[in-house]
Amino acid sequence: MPRYYFHLSNGTQVLDNHKGLDLPGDAAAREDAVVLARDLKHGAAMPGWDWAGWLVVINNEQGRKIDEIPIADV
Repeated sequence: MPRYYFHLSNGTQVLDNHKGLDLPGDAAAREDAVVLARDLKHGAAMPGWDWAGWLVVINNEQGRKIDEIPIADV
């Protein structure tokens, strides 16, 4: 099963996730990224942060960017 990494970025800062998750494919990674973005936006994860302008960036195990989810848009 491929491994995916979800990084948070606002274009200048990056919060890296070095652990990653094993998921069945790109579609599952996108679904998990949307859930993460919602949790961040609504304060369920990392409460107190201002996520305006931040993205959840999905990379595969080779480091290739799969997609990015704007936190404000979920």
